[in-house]
Amino acid sequence: MQLSERLRMNVSLVPYGARVADIGCDHGYASIWLVQHGIARTVIAMDVNEGPIRRAREHVRQAGLESRIDCRKSDGLEKLRPGEVDTLLITGMGGPLMIRILWEGAAVMQAVQTLILQPQSEPDEVRKFLIGQGFVPVEEKACMDDGKYYFAICARRRENEEGERWDDEWKYRYGTYLVQTRNPVLYDYLLKEKRKYEEILRNFAPEQTHAERGAELRHKINEIDKCLAQMSAGEAGEKG
Repeated sequence: MQLSERLRMNVSLVPYGARVADIGCDHGYASIWLVQHGIARTVIAMDVNEGPIRRAREHVRQAGLESRIDCRKSDGLEKLRPGEVDTLLITGMGGPLMIRILWEGAAVMQAVQTLILQPQSEPDEVRKFLIGQGFVPVEEKACMDDGKYYFAICARRRENEEGERWDDEWKYRYGTYLVQTRNPVLYDYLLKEKRKYEEILRNFAPEQTHAERGAELRHKINEIDKCLAQMSAGEAGEKG
Protein backbone atom coordinates (compact mmCIF):
# COMPACT_ATOMS: atom_id res chain seq x y z
CA MET A 1 0.00 0.00 0.00
CA GLN A 2 1.38 3.39 -1.05
CA LEU A 3 0.67 6.27 1.31
CA SER A 4 0.95 9.92 0.37
CA GLU A 5 3.90 11.87 1.73
CA ARG A 6 1.59 13.50 4.28
CA LEU A 7 0.22 10.19 5.56
CA ARG A 8 3.71 8.64 5.72
CA MET A 9 4.82 11.55 7.88
CA ASN A 10 1.87 11.13 10.23
CA VAL A 11 2.13 7.35 10.73
CA SER A 12 5.89 7.59 11.26
CA LEU A 13 5.22 9.27 14.61
CA VAL A 14 3.08 6.42 16.01
CA PRO A 15 4.99 4.44 18.68
CA TYR A 16 5.51 0.69 18.26
CA GLY A 17 2.99 -1.46 20.09
CA ALA A 18 0.41 1.31 20.31
CA ARG A 19 -3.33 0.80 20.51
CA VAL A 20 -4.48 3.54 18.17
CA ALA A 21 -7.67 5.42 17.45
CA ASP A 22 -7.47 6.93 13.96
CA ILE A 23 -9.89 9.86 14.12
CA GLY A 24 -11.06 11.07 10.73
CA CYS A 25 -9.75 7.87 9.14
CA ASP A 26 -11.12 8.62 5.66
CA HIS A 27 -10.41 5.50 3.53
CA GLY A 28 -8.63 3.71 6.39
CA TYR A 29 -5.27 3.59 4.61
CA ALA A 30 -3.25 4.87 7.58
CA SER A 31 -4.95 2.38 9.92
CA ILE A 32 -4.20 -0.53 7.59
CA TRP A 33 -0.59 0.58 7.10
CA LEU A 34 0.02 0.78 10.86
CA VAL A 35 -1.13 -2.81 11.39
CA GLN A 36 0.49 -4.26 8.28
CA HIS A 37 3.87 -2.80 9.28
CA GLY A 38 3.68 -4.13 12.83
CA ILE A 39 3.54 -0.72 14.47
CA ALA A 40 0.04 -0.73 15.95
CA ARG A 41 -1.31 -3.73 17.87
CA THR A 42 -4.87 -2.68 17.13
CA VAL A 43 -6.58 0.29 15.50
CA ILE A 44 -10.04 1.75 15.88
CA ALA A 45 -10.72 3.65 12.66
CA MET A 46 -13.33 6.37 13.13
CA ASP A 47 -15.01 8.98 10.95
CA VAL A 48 -18.07 11.17 11.36
CA ASN A 49 -19.32 10.41 7.84
CA GLU A 50 -20.83 7.12 6.66
CA GLY A 51 -19.11 7.18 3.25
CA PRO A 52 -15.52 7.08 4.54
CA ILE A 53 -16.37 4.44 7.15
CA ARG A 54 -18.00 2.26 4.50
CA ARG A 55 -14.90 2.53 2.31
CA ALA A 56 -12.60 1.92 5.29
CA ARG A 57 -14.50 -1.25 6.22
CA GLU A 58 -14.18 -2.54 2.66
CA HIS A 59 -10.45 -1.83 2.54
CA VAL A 60 -9.93 -3.48 5.93
CA ARG A 61 -11.88 -6.52 4.74
CA GLN A 62 -9.79 -6.72 1.56
CA ALA A 63 -6.63 -6.58 3.67
CA GLY A 64 -7.93 -9.37 5.94
CA LEU A 65 -7.50 -7.25 9.06
CA GLU A 66 -11.02 -7.26 10.54
CA SER A 67 -9.69 -8.81 13.77
CA ARG A 68 -7.18 -5.97 14.24
CA ILE A 69 -9.02 -2.92 12.90
CA ASP A 70 -12.49 -1.92 14.10
CA CYS A 71 -14.29 0.71 12.00
CA ARG A 72 -16.82 2.95 13.74
CA LYS A 73 -18.95 5.89 12.62
CA SER A 74 -18.33 8.47 15.31
CA ASP A 75 -18.35 12.21 15.89
CA GLY A 76 -14.86 12.68 17.31
CA LEU A 77 -14.25 10.38 20.29
CA GLU A 78 -17.96 9.81 20.94
CA LYS A 79 -17.91 6.04 20.21
CA LEU A 80 -14.57 5.42 21.90
CA ARG A 81 -14.62 3.92 25.39
CA PRO A 82 -12.12 5.03 28.05
CA GLY A 83 -9.09 2.71 28.12
CA GLU A 84 -9.61 1.22 24.64
CA VAL A 85 -6.58 3.02 23.19
CA ASP A 86 -3.42 4.70 24.37
CA THR A 87 -2.70 6.72 21.22
CA LEU A 88 -4.82 9.13 19.19
CA LEU A 89 -4.04 9.91 15.56
CA ILE A 90 -5.92 13.01 14.42
CA THR A 91 -4.88 14.50 11.09
CA GLY A 92 -6.08 16.53 8.15
CA MET A 93 -8.47 18.87 9.96
CA GLY A 94 -8.37 22.38 11.34
CA GLY A 95 -6.83 23.12 14.71
CA PRO A 96 -10.08 24.37 16.34
CA LEU A 97 -11.87 21.15 15.37
CA MET A 98 -9.04 19.07 16.84
CA ILE A 99 -9.25 21.00 20.08
CA ARG A 100 -13.02 20.50 20.23
CA ILE A 101 -12.65 16.76 19.68
CA LEU A 102 -10.04 16.42 22.42
CA TRP A 103 -11.96 18.66 24.83
CA GLU A 104 -15.25 16.81 24.37
CA GLY A 105 -13.46 13.46 24.78
CA ALA A 106 -12.08 14.31 28.23
CA ALA A 107 -13.06 10.92 29.71
CA VAL A 108 -11.24 9.03 26.95
CA MET A 109 -8.24 11.32 27.21
CA GLN A 110 -7.53 10.15 30.76
CA ALA A 111 -6.00 6.90 29.46
CA VAL A 112 -4.29 8.38 26.40
CA GLN A 113 -0.51 8.69 26.57
CA THR A 114 0.38 9.81 23.03
CA LEU A 115 -1.19 12.25 20.57
CA ILE A 116 -0.19 12.51 16.92
CA LEU A 117 -1.79 15.63 15.48
CA GLN A 118 -1.47 17.22 12.04
CA PRO A 119 -3.48 20.44 12.21
CA GLN A 120 -4.31 22.19 8.96
CA SER A 121 -4.70 25.54 10.71
CA GLU A 122 -3.92 27.37 13.97
CA PRO A 123 -1.11 25.09 15.19
CA ASP A 124 -0.27 27.68 17.84
CA GLU A 125 -3.66 27.16 19.49
CA VAL A 126 -3.21 23.38 19.30
CA ARG A 127 0.18 23.58 21.05
CA LYS A 128 -1.24 25.87 23.74
CA PHE A 129 -4.08 23.42 24.33
CA LEU A 130 -1.73 20.43 24.54
CA ILE A 131 0.53 22.05 27.09
CA GLY A 132 -2.49 23.21 29.09
CA GLN A 133 -3.84 19.64 29.15
CA GLY A 134 -0.62 18.10 30.47
CA PHE A 135 0.99 17.01 27.20
CA VAL A 136 4.46 17.88 25.94
CA PRO A 137 5.40 18.03 22.23
CA VAL A 138 8.34 15.61 21.98
CA GLU A 139 8.79 15.34 18.22
CA GLU A 140 7.55 17.13 15.13
CA LYS A 141 7.86 16.46 11.41
CA ALA A 142 7.30 18.47 8.26
CA CYS A 143 6.80 17.61 4.62
CA MET A 144 5.61 18.94 1.30
CA ASP A 145 2.90 16.99 -0.47
CA ASP A 146 1.38 18.06 -3.78
CA GLY A 147 2.86 21.52 -3.38
CA LYS A 148 1.53 22.11 0.15
CA TYR A 149 3.33 22.28 3.50
CA TYR A 150 2.23 19.96 6.30
CA PHE A 151 3.39 19.79 9.93
CA ALA A 152 2.75 17.00 12.44
CA ILE A 153 3.12 17.01 16.22
CA CYS A 154 3.79 14.03 18.50
CA ALA A 155 2.93 14.88 22.11
CA ARG A 156 3.15 12.68 25.20
CA ARG A 157 1.58 12.99 28.61
CA ARG A 158 3.79 14.91 31.01
CA GLU A 159 5.24 12.77 33.78
CA ASN A 160 5.37 15.50 36.41
CA GLU A 161 3.13 18.32 37.50
CA GLU A 162 5.49 21.08 36.38
CA GLY A 163 4.37 22.24 32.94
CA GLU A 164 6.47 23.85 30.26
CA ARG A 165 5.98 27.57 29.76
CA TRP A 166 6.96 29.31 26.54
CA ASP A 167 7.45 33.06 26.59
CA ASP A 168 7.99 33.45 22.84
CA GLU A 169 4.99 33.46 20.55
CA TRP A 170 6.90 31.85 17.67
CA LYS A 171 7.41 28.68 19.74
CA TYR A 172 3.66 28.10 19.80
CA ARG A 173 3.25 29.03 16.14
CA TYR A 174 6.14 26.98 14.73
CA GLY A 175 7.16 24.66 17.57
CA THR A 176 10.69 24.21 18.90
CA TYR A 177 11.63 20.73 17.67
CA LEU A 178 11.92 21.60 13.97
CA VAL A 179 13.78 24.79 14.82
CA GLN A 180 16.31 22.96 16.98
CA THR A 181 16.86 20.33 14.28
CA ARG A 182 16.98 23.05 11.58
CA ASN A 183 14.39 21.26 9.49
CA PRO A 184 14.77 22.32 5.84
CA VAL A 185 11.03 22.13 5.11
CA LEU A 186 10.25 24.50 7.97
CA TYR A 187 13.08 26.79 6.85
CA ASP A 188 11.68 27.02 3.31
CA TYR A 189 8.18 27.55 4.69
CA LEU A 190 9.33 30.42 6.90
CA LEU A 191 11.11 32.16 4.04
CA LYS A 192 8.05 31.79 1.83
CA GLU A 193 5.74 33.15 4.55
CA LYS A 194 8.06 36.09 5.18
CA ARG A 195 8.19 36.98 1.47
CA LYS A 196 4.40 36.74 1.29
CA TYR A 197 3.87 39.12 4.21
CA GLU A 198 6.51 41.55 2.90
CA GLU A 199 4.86 41.60 -0.51
CA ILE A 200 1.48 42.41 1.04
CA LEU A 201 3.07 45.26 2.99
CA ARG A 202 4.73 46.65 -0.14
CA ASN A 203 1.35 46.80 -1.86
CA PHE A 204 -0.25 48.79 0.95
CA ALA A 205 -1.14 52.40 0.31
CA PRO A 206 0.93 54.82 2.46
CA GLU A 207 -1.99 55.54 4.78
CA GLN A 208 -2.46 51.79 5.38
CA THR A 209 1.13 51.07 6.35
CA HIS A 210 0.66 51.78 10.05
CA ALA A 211 -2.91 50.59 10.30
CA GLU A 212 -3.91 47.54 12.30
CA ARG A 213 -3.38 45.11 9.41
CA GLY A 214 0.07 46.54 8.72
CA ALA A 215 1.05 46.17 12.38
CA GLU A 216 -0.18 42.59 12.36
CA LEU A 217 1.92 41.74 9.30
CA ARG A 218 5.04 43.35 10.73
CA HIS A 219 4.52 41.37 13.92
CA LYS A 220 4.30 38.13 11.95
CA ILE A 221 7.48 39.00 10.05
CA ASN A 222 9.23 39.76 13.35
CA GLU A 223 8.21 36.37 14.78
CA ILE A 224 9.50 34.62 11.66
CA ASP A 225 12.80 36.51 11.96
CA LYS A 226 13.15 35.32 15.56
CA CYS A 227 12.55 31.75 14.44
CA LEU A 228 15.05 32.02 11.56
CA ALA A 229 17.60 33.56 13.91
CA GLN A 230 17.29 30.59 16.25
CA MET A 231 17.84 28.19 13.36
CA SER A 232 20.89 30.15 12.18
CA ALA A 233 22.29 30.37 15.73
CA GLY A 234 22.03 26.61 16.12
CA GLU A 235 23.85 26.05 12.85
CA ALA A 236 26.59 28.54 13.76
CA GLY A 237 27.05 26.91 17.16
CA GLU A 238 27.43 23.48 15.63
CA LYS A 239 30.03 24.72 13.12
CA GLY A 240 31.95 26.44 15.90
